Amino acid sequence: MNAFRKYAIWIVGLGLAAFIIPSAIGSFGKFNDNTKPSVKQPTQPYEPPFRMDGTLWAVNGADTTAVFRTEYATTPAAIEIGMMYRRSMDKDMAMLFFMSGGDQLRSFWMKNTIVPLDIIYINSANEVVSIQANAQPLSTQSLPSGKPASYVLEVKGGEAVAQGIGVGTKVYWSDN
Repeated sequence: MNAFRKYAIWIVGLGLAAFIIPSAIGSFGKFNDNTKPSVKQPTQPYEPPFRMDGTLWAVNGADTTAVFRTEYATTPAAIEIGMMYRRSMDKDMAMLFFMSGGDQLRSFWMKNTIVPLDIIYINSANEVVSIQANAQPLSTQSLPSGKPASYVLEVKGGEAVAQGIGVGTKVYWSDN
């Protein structure tokens, strides 16, 4: 009886192997139309999301000329990345950079920045000291402030003129 059991186990084992091994080998590397990858591939290039940290007002005399939903760049990493890789920007969106070291000559560039921007330099008295209007996207050309600044505001290209922002305009902001 022991010999019979031994042969029966071998026969069942070989029978199962005859079905399992070809199935396993045949499925390696095969994908049919119904098989989907476990990681979803992006359909569009990555674009950092806008984060509204506060509201910014541009004021000429007693008149508020512009109001922007504003994202703050306060860390060295956030300042370095800025508006890079963003493919779109609404007219009322802005990024305010809080630069360390107080009023100093500043310079920005447009490396990896896809949308044209107005780069607005602001001193510690919250006064616009200079503007680099419609900065060319993807350029590594230096865009200097010309005068010492503590803050830099980036808005969509052409918005500084459209909103009446110029040298001497006061800029104020509040956190959300």
